[in-house]
Amino acid sequence: MGLLVECPECRSRNPEGTANCGGNFRSGEKKGEKCGYSRLNKHAGKTYWIEYREYGKRKRERIGPSKTAAEARLLEVQKALVEKRHVEWDKNASVTLGNLFDWFLNLQEVQKLDSHLRIKVQVKALKRLLNHNQLIRDLSTAQLENYVHARLQEPSPNRIGKTIAPKTVKEEISLLRNMLNRGLSYEFISSIPISRYPTVRVDNVRKRVFEKEEYQRLLEECPLWLRRIVIMAHGTGMRQGEILKLQWSDVDLKTGFVRLKASMTKTDEARSVRLLPEVITMLREIPRTLHTQQVFLSATNKPIPYWTTYVQKVWKRSLEKAGIKGACFHDLRHDFVTRAMRGGNASHIVMKQVGHKTDSMLRRYQLIDERDLLELQINPLVTTQDQKTG
Repeated sequence: MGLLVECPECRSRNPEGTANCGGNFRSGEKKGEKCGYSRLNKHAGKTYWIEYREYGKRKRERIGPSKTAAEARLLEVQKALVEKRHVEWDKNASVTLGNLFDWFLNLQEVQKLDSHLRIKVQVKALKRLLNHNQLIRDLSTAQLENYVHARLQEPSPNRIGKTIAPKTVKEEISLLRNMLNRGLSYEFISSIPISRYPTVRVDNVRKRVFEKEEYQRLLEECPLWLRRIVIMAHGTGMRQGEILKLQWSDVDLKTGFVRLKASMTKTDEARSVRLLPEVITMLREIPRTLHTQQVFLSATNKPIPYWTTYVQKVWKRSLEKAGIKGACFHDLRHDFVTRAMRGGNASHIVMKQVGHKTDSMLRRYQLIDERDLLELQINPLVTTQDQKTG
């Protein structure tokens, strides 16, 4: 029982501290010949194994480049043998990152997610910059920090002249954390090898609302199918995905409400959304088709499953024609919240309309500018009595 070191030449395992390899080549032109590698104890990139006997049978486990991890695992095995417990196999010593990625993508609950396509893109980036053949046990915080640094330097495929956004990298690290946590809960891996994940600073608070003239110019430049989606977002504050999933069975034009199912919302909670008159007028003008129940269709009368690259291009082109800079589709939701709060509506009513759970999220979406500060009422004089009672 003890530590072994893998020979970099013939892959034989030798007792730790051995100077010359005593193994033979098992493949290639030198198959059967003695290895004799003479720098085994001085080799920088050592791979450690442990060897022990359980019920008379010799067993070996590959640990990785960390001698500390090998010693800790050996101590764990020795303790189990002394207590006459079954030695559990360390799954992290045989499962690779690639195995974890493939297993996660094949989970039914993951494949059912609306974000499944985006997850596949994120996994592709993780596979490319992390060694997918690396064992889970060898994963370290330093590797993830190097991943973050390298990823932030890569050019963005969508924003010409700019690099990958920090928000994108943060989501990829969060996805890896999710995969490891789910792998542990499903007993696909035996433990999570890292205790700290790199922090990616993201400043994505939007401070953009549409002026009345801007909004009108945007509507004029949008093709009809996109104009309907824009009116819906501007007039209800609904999320992009909620709008695209909307079916006629969810729309009640008589009472002026949209009733979203729990499966359609980000918070997994059903909610009612009030429709303003201009939104009701727009919905009444949409012709209904027999082949689908989807409310919003493309220029070819086909359902829009998600915000595709083509839809994004049409949206950007419409913004450029309207002379609007620094805006994204999600700003329409911020715009609605800001207008609703400036209209004097109670915060809990606005939260119910847009599906916010906390006041802090509502404040994040509400833009406070000089127009709001002009409404600030300040008493110019403070009396002695006010100071005593205050």
